[in-house]
Amino acid sequence: MSSKILAIIPAAGIGQRFGTDKPKQYEYIDGMTVIESAVKPFLDSNLIHSIVIPVSSSDLFIKEQSFFDHPKVTIVEGGFTRAESVYKSLCHVEIDSFDFVITHDAARPNVTEEDIVNIYEEIIKKDSDCSIFYIPVVDSIKKIQEKKTLDKANYYLVQTPQISKIKKLEQALKILISKDINIPDESFAIESQNLDISRLMGRSSNIKITHKDDINLLRKFSTRVGTGFDLHTYKPGKGFMIGGYFLECEYAIEAHSDGDVLLHSIADSILGASALGDIGIFFSDKDIKNKGLDSKNIINFCIEKINELNLEIYNIDATIICEMPKISPHREQIINSLSSILNLPKSKIGLKATTAEKTGIIGKNKAIAVQSLVNLK
Repeated sequence: MSSKILAIIPAAGIGQRFGTDKPKQYEYIDGMTVIESAVKPFLDSNLIHSIVIPVSSSDLFIKEQSFFDHPKVTIVEGGFTRAESVYKSLCHVEIDSFDFVITHDAARPNVTEEDIVNIYEEIIKKDSDCSIFYIPVVDSIKKIQEKKTLDKANYYLVQTPQISKIKKLEQALKILISKDINIPDESFAIESQNLDISRLMGRSSNIKITHKDDINLLRKFSTRVGTGFDLHTYKPGKGFMIGGYFLECEYAIEAHSDGDVLLHSIADSILGASALGDIGIFFSDKDIKNKGLDSKNIINFCIEKINELNLEIYNIDATIICEMPKISPHREQIINSLSSILNLPKSKIGLKATTAEKTGIIGKNKAIAVQSLVNLK
């Protein structure tokens, strides 16, 4: 795989069908803008040498994107149409330096590095002038203003990324633009010159965002999962904090902080789901400032961090593991406390308790542990 590949990701559209002042590519999903998600696999791919992103001259958001200063990326002024933006991008580079160009929609955030590899291998294997992803039509098709249903087996839907031999695409776009012909995508330009196109099956999950409902759909299914585990040993005492609730009993917790094993586990789940690390990175038990630290401060810190990533907690499930004290009599109070601390409805907090069946340090009633799971959206 030694061919040199250019990627072009047109982003000059204003998304009139999207119905907001902000172009759809700058909406947030899963802590990233749509365009950041669309660009990232191309940044990460070893196949892609350079990326050109044509944007509108009035674009107010592009400089805020995480890739803006990336050495692989060049931002150029786009055209009035997608085809003009792609053509202007090709004119901006020395096309003799590249063998292929991959084009991709800025509003198609579910592309993967594997897609890039697959489409490249397809054009090499078939030695076609352009290769495209397609998916079958699953809904009925009717002609507007005609009482006629078409045979959907005769049609398919085309996705991006698409890959073309760079000089073939540049020449095809030049001819069609000079004739003022509408060009819906790059494969159309290649077809218009009677050049060869090959295709391979795409993914229905590789959707293009067109309407606001598309964003809502992706957000519903876009979650990040993190797990956490924490264990603390007992010492004689009069009770301990668990989930921000003081549980009176004959035990206390050996800990540098307040030893709230439930909040510590949940904090690690939140940090894990957001790929930020664990509690120890931010609250070292070697730091005297953290001596006796209220674990609610740790949770508040974690929530601030995920808010910065435009993420929020969707639900929590936790299991407390201990022989004694019995958790069930205190379950509702603990859930009420968690709901207040996390600003989360009680219906989204799962809390269970179990024992270690008399095995290990927990089974010998010398420790308590919590295993938790958090979903972020």
